[in-house]
Amino acid sequence: MENFLRDPAPEEASKLVSSIYSMKSLCIRGPYDPDFVIFSSLISKYFKGEIGVSFSSTCDVTLEKRDTGSFLTVEGKEIYVGFSSFTSLLPLTIDDLVPMLAGISSDLILYRRKPSPWEENLFTKAQDLGVTEEKSLKIPGYREIPLFLSLSYSLDPYIPEISGNRENSLKLVREIGGNEFTKLSELDESQLNTLVFRLITLLVKVNPKVDREELVVKRYFFHGYDFLELGFASIYLLDKLGYPGLFDLALSPSLFGPSLEIYRESLSLGFSLDMIEERNRYLVNTSLASPLLAYIILRQLGKKGKPVFVNDGNRVFTSRFFGNVGEVDSKDKD
Repeated sequence: MENFLRDPAPEEASKLVSSIYSMKSLCIRGPYDPDFVIFSSLISKYFKGEIGVSFSSTCDVTLEKRDTGSFLTVEGKEIYVGFSSFTSLLPLTIDDLVPMLAGISSDLILYRRKPSPWEENLFTKAQDLGVTEEKSLKIPGYREIPLFLSLSYSLDPYIPEISGNRENSLKLVREIGGNEFTKLSELDESQLNTLVFRLITLLVKVNPKVDREELVVKRYFFHGYDFLELGFASIYLLDKLGYPGLFDLALSPSLFGPSLEIYRESLSLGFSLDMIEERNRYLVNTSLASPLLAYIILRQLGKKGKPVFVNDGNRVFTSRFFGNVGEVDSKDKD
């Protein structure tokens, strides 16, 4: 019960994180998710001694997600972080801004939560580094790509008949007066309101309680990077490249641009979900070759409590993320 009575102390945790750089050697243990991988990568970037990263071994520094929130333990001292990402505890710098945004965004998506007050404050500070904020549709990449593609790439919210379906997405854009080149910014107020209404009409098939406030939200951008899309891409790349690949990517932020293109290409041909619920797993037949992205969609469809396996036609595979799916689902905030 004591965990429920604590006040989150992310500022204290952030100071404790800074103290680990003085150690001669370091072992960090945490959950298998993009947030921890990016956190550990950025720690290794500045750590001067030997460093090891683990998902299971006993370490001096432990990062843990529980049903009551996140916890940081350094040499026996435990601090309750609340529902904040571990990446948000790191020093905010222009060099590390893109991977930090990716880590925070991936955590919001995977654990289905809203930004914590600590993270909201970080977004405000990040505006001094060039991050911009606007209130708009919760669909990825709409500044950079045509509206119909942005709609078809939307995984959260998962829009029935639209997500993964380029033809239906383009049909919808044409019905409100646009074409295959139209971007979201080119819609007038009447067209935007019609689009939002049409999307809500589709979304109620998944969530009867959905309203405009869940679809039109705060959005963050840094130059050509969309905060939301950075999160999805990081989740996909953890499945695609594994822990070492995402770890190296966080060390070289300039590679996030090409990686986003790889992520978009994976969605560009469209996808469908053919889900079979088995006794101990969800088996999804799909070209969306990422168990974690499939998991994000299934959660919105009310499917939880079991690991997600993907069959892409060549193999059946899952993610190490589902090492304890019961704990994963207990953290969901929806």
